[in-house]
Amino acid sequence: MLALAVTLACATPARAQDAATTLDTVEVLGARQPLTRFPGSVSVIDGDALRAGQRQVSLAESLVRAPGVTVLDRQNYAQDLQVQSRGFGARSTFGIRGIKLIVDGVPSSALDGQGQAASFPLSALDRIQVLRGPLALQYGNAAGGAIVGETALDGEHAIEANGWIGSRASARLAAGIEGANASDTWRWRALGSAFTTGGERPHSSAQRAQLDAVAQWSPDADSRLRLVGGGLSQPYTDDPLGLTRAQWQRDPHGTDPVAEQFDTRKKIDNAQLGARWEDAYAPGREYWIGGYAVARDVVQFLAIPVVAQRAPSSAGGVIDLGRRSTGVDAGHRWSGDAGAMTLGVESGWLDEQRRGYENFVGDQLGVRGRLRRDEDNRIRSNEAFALGEWRIAPQWTALGAVRHARLDFSSDDHYIAPGNGDDSGDLDYSETATALGVSRGFTHGEVYASLGRGFETPTVTELAYRPDGGAGFNTALQPAHFDSAELGARWRFDAHNASLAIYRIDGEDEIVPADNRGGRASFANAGRTRREGIEAGFDGRLHPQWSYALTFNWLRARFTEAFRYRVLSGGVEQLQVVDAGNRIPGIPRADGYAELAWNSRDARTVAALEMRASDGMPTDDRNTDATPGYATFALRLQWRAANTGWHAFARADNLFDRDYVGSVIVNEGNARYFEPGLGRGFTLGLGWDG
Repeated sequence: MLALAVTLACATPARAQDAATTLDTVEVLGARQPLTRFPGSVSVIDGDALRAGQRQVSLAESLVRAPGVTVLDRQNYAQDLQVQSRGFGARSTFGIRGIKLIVDGVPSSALDGQGQAASFPLSALDRIQVLRGPLALQYGNAAGGAIVGETALDGEHAIEANGWIGSRASARLAAGIEGANASDTWRWRALGSAFTTGGERPHSSAQRAQLDAVAQWSPDADSRLRLVGGGLSQPYTDDPLGLTRAQWQRDPHGTDPVAEQFDTRKKIDNAQLGARWEDAYAPGREYWIGGYAVARDVVQFLAIPVVAQRAPSSAGGVIDLGRRSTGVDAGHRWSGDAGAMTLGVESGWLDEQRRGYENFVGDQLGVRGRLRRDEDNRIRSNEAFALGEWRIAPQWTALGAVRHARLDFSSDDHYIAPGNGDDSGDLDYSETATALGVSRGFTHGEVYASLGRGFETPTVTELAYRPDGGAGFNTALQPAHFDSAELGARWRFDAHNASLAIYRIDGEDEIVPADNRGGRASFANAGRTRREGIEAGFDGRLHPQWSYALTFNWLRARFTEAFRYRVLSGGVEQLQVVDAGNRIPGIPRADGYAELAWNSRDARTVAALEMRASDGMPTDDRNTDATPGYATFALRLQWRAANTGWHAFARADNLFDRDYVGSVIVNEGNARYFEPGLGRGFTLGLGWDG
């Protein structure tokens, strides 16, 4: 599915030494090669880090280990967590934007670029790879890079079951199986889980059930067929909305009364299937062909005031949408002593039925009322890419890539009424991304440099509403373009690993939230932007029983050109002016993660102290407010019995019960910017595998 599929197989301090033959390598479209020949920023989080001592509910638990990545946990399961890569994704009011998401070859990002982190089966994955930098621009609608989850299917026959209980009436149960046939030509893994919570705040309860399965048929050593299936059901999940500064200061874990008045909530059902055939049919020759289908249905009740829905152009306060996506891809790779060349094509289709209803009937709020929006939206995508590797000298490698994409958006409006005319329309985007990098290996690592130009087209959600309050597609919204450059280095020693990268990204027509109120957002194009940053990661062992991990991000993200746009507020059109030099909202200037861990001599007991810290974030384009910075600490304990398969863990999060803002709703029209972070909480888990 990807123009550039990268897998970094580097070990954490806890990994066994017998894996040394797979260390320090990177995969480019399935072909393993030394990391010294990859000129870009890439990191991995292995299965142990995803699961050991973790609740396995959210990517926020583990992505903090990847340099360049900032995770803002809303503690709002109706909107999912917010993930940023070098500042991309900060504008997302729900889900993940600006980062390509892939799970076992099936996109968790739609054709338009909107993704959902909840679809990552953390209990089943063997690793998550995170790719950043100019070479990540090859993912098309993903200026921030890619997060790729992978199931290896290389384990023994096994059955597992685990569960935990925690604060705020939270609990999770999971069970899975892994196996193979007698000849080992078929291998499979399946895992199901159920999660429930009363929520961090009033009106924030949630339930989620998930089932994922992967199977692989390998008739010989050079070919394989992989089949993937999964489903997620999240019944009506309460949405506590954001808080104003005054509300947050008065009650750091409170909920705005309108959330309960309108019973704001969301229901999600997601199912996906995928298949991929790979065949290395001759020395230095291989091809692949794959396909996928995804069905997603969402019903969301918003807090749009009744008076605001009186306008003829209003789309109501209830969103009811169904999406059906299908896609195919194919490619071929030629490789030799001097390098490699890969060519590929991708095509995708997305059909969306979007309905809007009033969120009241008479005096009763929070119920489905009259139809106010009825449209069918379609996306057609065709992309082609080429990737070339040239081994200039024994220690020098150049990697170049180009991708061309054409996306066709169309909308058929079926709701035509007085004051609300036919808003049908078409939009076509044709864009090209390019990247080039050079790496030079040395005894204990490599240095690299890369340049790239990429793009992002608007999502259907970003096109759904006009800032001026008019009905129909926001046809004025244009694609964003980015020029990116980075310099980096990686070091690997017997007991320590380190990475460092500096980068600059210049943007033009970046897509930003223009207005966001009651759970509905509209978007506009900004002027020019600039991101200048440093990211670093360190991990290793101080002693056979002591290990550490540290990530640090510093990012200066700002608008370098003034811009303006019009929004509708209280029925009155207003002109919003954003000055040059303002910080891009929702992005902390600095953040990081640190961990110090101790393990017993037999490695069956582990105790770790974790710290997460972040600078404050501006809440809106005009920088009228900002969140305070914070640091929180957590204690993690793990235990595994000898030769029985039983294991347990305990966690104490936010040890000192620090009140802080976990995320912001950028440009929230009612100034409800602040989403409170997690208070002190305790978790106790028990599991068995064998």
